[in-house]
Amino acid sequence: MDLRDKFAALGADDPEGWASSEISENIPQLARFRFLRGMWSIVDDHGPSTGPVYQTGEAARERLLALGADPADLQAFARMVAHESLFSALYFLDDPTGDDVPDLPGWALIETSAGELTGRLVQALYEDMDPDR
Repeated sequence: MDLRDKFAALGADDPEGWASSEISENIPQLARFRFLRGMWSIVDDHGPSTGPVYQTGEAARERLLALGADPADLQAFARMVAHESLFSALYFLDDPTGDDVPDLPGWALIETSAGELTGRLVQALYEDMDPDR
């Protein structure tokens, strides 16, 4: 399966453009596309998209306040959603499963010191996501 086919299999709108950019500009576009697609799936798992994220979220907040919702309850709910989203994103960083496309790139969070790689991977951050913090 060539690079263009991998983009197409992952649902890219312009698989030829993505593949061309990776080859001609030496940008890891397949890794970028896969990672961002995974992050958006986490956002989408927390509710359907009906428009720009911040505009629809702010409008919903205003409607709930107008109906008498306690601002502290809305803040607690938003914090819970943020926690679940961050946990999911950190888990995805370590385990980007779910694609039926062979030989996909992955990624790693790598520690640096004074701008130099230390060679140590930062992994399993989701294990330390204490919801009661």
